[in-house]
Amino acid sequence: MALPENDLPEVSDGFEIGIVQSDTEVDELVEFNAKVHNRGDAVALRHLIKNLPDFSREMNFYIRDTDKDMIVSSLNAIPSTWDYDGVPLKNLELGYVGTLEGYRRRGFMRILYQLFEKHLHDGEYDISTIQGIPYVYRNFGYDFILPLAKSVSIRVDQIPAKDESYPSTVSDVSIREAQESDLGAIMKLYDQQREKFLVTARRSQELWTLQERFKKEYAADFTTLVVETGGAIVGYFRLVSRGDASKPESGATLDVIESSIVSYSGILATLKFLRTEALSKGLYRITLPGSRLSNLARLALDMGGEISRGWKYQIRIPDMLRFLRKIQPVLETRLNGTMFEGLSYTLPLNTYRHCYELEIVGGAIVGITDSGPSEVGDKTDVRAPPMDFVRLVLGDYRIDELSKMNIDFLVSGKVKSLVSTLFPRKESLVSYFHC
Repeated sequence: MALPENDLPEVSDGFEIGIVQSDTEVDELVEFNAKVHNRGDAVALRHLIKNLPDFSREMNFYIRDTDKDMIVSSLNAIPSTWDYDGVPLKNLELGYVGTLEGYRRRGFMRILYQLFEKHLHDGEYDISTIQGIPYVYRNFGYDFILPLAKSVSIRVDQIPAKDESYPSTVSDVSIREAQESDLGAIMKLYDQQREKFLVTARRSQELWTLQERFKKEYAADFTTLVVETGGAIVGYFRLVSRGDASKPESGATLDVIESSIVSYSGILATLKFLRTEALSKGLYRITLPGSRLSNLARLALDMGGEISRGWKYQIRIPDMLRFLRKIQPVLETRLNGTMFEGLSYTLPLNTYRHCYELEIVGGAIVGITDSGPSEVGDKTDVRAPPMDFVRLVLGDYRIDELSKMNIDFLVSGKVKSLVSTLFPRKESLVSYFHC
């Protein structure tokens, strides 16, 4: 559906901007994505439009060549709920961005992004993310910040084969495919795992149910398995086979896309199970979520596995003042039990474009305000380029690391420990948040 002209950014003659509404437009959009991305992505997009909670077809935008009557550029706005140390975050993902080759470098993405931006601000989203190509999205205020596709890789020959290599308690562990009645226990294990990390993906029961119904990670099929000891569920993991085992050059692997296993015997039994499963499929490499905070990955690393650098989500915080106010309870809690408990001080957090002032009274944060740009004067305790400040807030780097990367990231010695207490380095792990 083409929009009324007064609601649209300008586009050159011969083109029109539209928002998907009809079944025909969904079909057109899917076929366009098959051309500009691949068939698997196109099928996954159709599935999301039909099934993902809160993601309507009207959140897909396109530009049409009116002479040829075909879509030549599109992107969409995919909502989800993430989490910052217990505080829910509304995330709007910039997804499925693409333009046909012959129509690139005409500013079409910039035009469509104006529609995305309207959703972002009207919906008061806390963050916006994209799993995208390098550099381009810096032009729209995004930067690489949180881990994506970081993994631990282990060869099957690094996992002990003989039963006598394992403690006797491993034989008491059973692994089976998850059933609907297991969902409550699995959800609890997932949330226990999330508590170890700073930024994670929240899942409602509705989203969990949809994921278990469709068993799709984007275009790949997964299986959810539970780990039991004495009839009690002590863990779960999700498994995907990737690549063609008959073609070594395809990089075929057996992938654990997420796991939460709380017992040592359960972890060992799972690694043993993965070894057997991989060999049965002709696969010789297993990958796991790449964090030592994951028990499964930790033991795999101890056995000789290697951790990859992976990729990163590109992140934008559209309204930092609103974001800081939203996480204010977390910041205040971080002061409890430290030398800053009971502190009264106004801490300026200067990003050169804005100066966010945390008013701390008796250890409580009683207000956060923006006093505007301030390059010199008495508001220079903390000076951070805007995206480096996002890196600090999201726990991706320590102060010293940011100072080494950027000479204009400056923190006064008198507040360095206070800032480190408010914004500690803490790992994040974002699991699958579509359906």
